[in-house]
Amino acid sequence: MAPPRTFRGRRLASVVCALTLLTAGCATGGGGTTPEPTPTPADPTSTVAPSDSDGITTQSDDYPTWSAIDWLETPRDDFGTAIVGTDIWVLGGMTGERGNRLLSIEILDTTTGTWTTSDIEMPIGVASFEVVTDGSLIYAFGGFDAESQATDFSAVLDTRTGRWRDLPSLPHPRYAHTVTTFDGLVYVIGGRDLDGEVSEVDVFDPKTERWTTLARPMSRARDSHKTVATPDGLYVAGGQKNFVDSALVDFFDPSTGRWTKLPDLPEPMSRAGLAYAQGKLWISLHESAYVADASKSTTWEEANALTLSRHGMGFVVFDGYIYSIAGCALNPLRDVRTVDRMELV
Repeated sequence: MAPPRTFRGRRLASVVCALTLLTAGCATGGGGTTPEPTPTPADPTSTVAPSDSDGITTQSDDYPTWSAIDWLETPRDDFGTAIVGTDIWVLGGMTGERGNRLLSIEILDTTTGTWTTSDIEMPIGVASFEVVTDGSLIYAFGGFDAESQATDFSAVLDTRTGRWRDLPSLPHPRYAHTVTTFDGLVYVIGGRDLDGEVSEVDVFDPKTERWTTLARPMSRARDSHKTVATPDGLYVAGGQKNFVDSALVDFFDPSTGRWTKLPDLPEPMSRAGLAYAQGKLWISLHESAYVADASKSTTWEEANALTLSRHGMGFVVFDGYIYSIAGCALNPLRDVRTVDRMELV
């Protein structure tokens, strides 16, 4: 492992970005449409663009590297991502210096590598919401609306018909939360409302379309964290408490409702990308990336950074790859269109 580092620059940038999320968006100029200085998609040895350097870079000869492969049509961050069949869906989010909420949906056909903008749109404009899939259905919950309010948004999209349907409202309005499926149930964890961090864990049953709230709340409530499901339970990593980045990692066992504290991340991270694949946890943020075996004795090792330093991106695993999609770059602060892919070995 690399020696300890200081993270003052990134912590300050993350706090500024979190506060900006409350009133505006990511980009500081040009409505978020300024082309980002990314490597060409065909270059498999692409590295972080120098103009986006924050001085903290991880690299490893033991793990695979990222390649920039394509572009979205619209720069965006804090959107929902879903896998339907062989397609990756990118839904809503926000763009531009005023945090304009997006209704548009873009779809990547992974068999052809082609992005298209769907005729289907979001029913409302929200950012910092989350989605999960069940076959051809996409469920969407919570989010931060154009009036800067945490919402109880709850709806399902049938991708076969292109129609959205309202569901019973999310019991605790929130944004910057996570929505994760485990054993047929959907767990809504953490996030913020205007009063602060939300500790309640709301659970949705797609079969009955009913909500319950667990008796045990999130043990260390925070927002802007990430959650992934493993065969044993849910890992919750990073996030913010009072707008300060956290390195916390927790494990939640849905069968018992118990929370367990795990070893911290190597550095504080919020609005990162987190994925579970092949028994490992992968996390990326700006110029830092780490990997660990998914166990309660988690030891994190350095991995290779994204081709473009950013946060608020989509992060999904599909067919032997992890995709990192769009997000918000720091220098200058702006939404981007970059799509990276890392082949798992």
